[in-house]
Amino acid sequence: MAADRQAPSILGFPHRPEWGPAAHRKALAGHLRRCRDHAGIAPRQAARCIHTSEATISRMETGRTAFKPAEVERLLDAYHVSDPLERARIADLVHEAAKPEVWQPYANAAPPPLRPLLAMEPAARRIISYEPQLVPGWLQTQEYAETVIRAVHPTKPAREITERAALRMRRIEMLRRAETPPVLLAVMDSEVFRRQVGTPGVMYRQIKHLLALLEELPYQLHLQIAPLSVGAAGAIGHPVVHLRFFTPEYLPDMVYLEQYEGAVYREKPSDSERYQAILNNLCGVANPAEQTPALLEQALASWR
Repeated sequence: MAADRQAPSILGFPHRPEWGPAAHRKALAGHLRRCRDHAGIAPRQAARCIHTSEATISRMETGRTAFKPAEVERLLDAYHVSDPLERARIADLVHEAAKPEVWQPYANAAPPPLRPLLAMEPAARRIISYEPQLVPGWLQTQEYAETVIRAVHPTKPAREITERAALRMRRIEMLRRAETPPVLLAVMDSEVFRRQVGTPGVMYRQIKHLLALLEELPYQLHLQIAPLSVGAAGAIGHPVVHLRFFTPEYLPDMVYLEQYEGAVYREKPSDSERYQAILNNLCGVANPAEQTPALLEQALASWR
């Protein structure tokens, strides 16, 4: 019976504004679903409590819609959630989830397929990224980013290209946070440093930028370079990003698979474990992070 099971609690999920509204919304969504299950209430019954549809309850419980405080209060009453501390924490999460997304100041420049990653990465504890073609977006210089974006979108106006590049520049700031900054482990194919993006000067300044970031962020940023000798381990063919969060019991791992005209997201534990294993294998055969500064210096010399 429902009464025999321990009631779910959201008190273990901290109120961390720097993690962004999407993380708070997703944590609250899962909690509301657990509360409904614990109370033994079907989605149709929950929908009647707030005079809405089952589809809306589904969107609420998957974090795909905004929360209205009054509706959440009525659902908590129906789910017999009476602990004042619990309800106060939920009210905090509702308030945090209603704030603008981190990408909204750049809404015109944030591609829709990228928005879920932009929204959730500030809440990550650890990010593993594999990039077979280019320097990862977090680590690009403005001119490198503009060159890449212009190559992919040659008909876009210059203003939009500049805005998209500016959005990439902003993403690195999460590593500079004083509170709960994520760790970024970025693995790049060695060919990234042989493929000319823009002029030789653009490449030279991009590599200098990577060296400066390694010196500035020795604990938050780890770079590895995968030589051609890694063989099949590096033949993934497309960028992969694996996010692990500070509170995995509320926020499951997220995998981002970039495609030319979009992206695919995976959150099932089996998918997360599979891509984690692929990336772990790649990290194991790539050059150790301790060798990266020397390898970057060698690449720098070729563009000098």
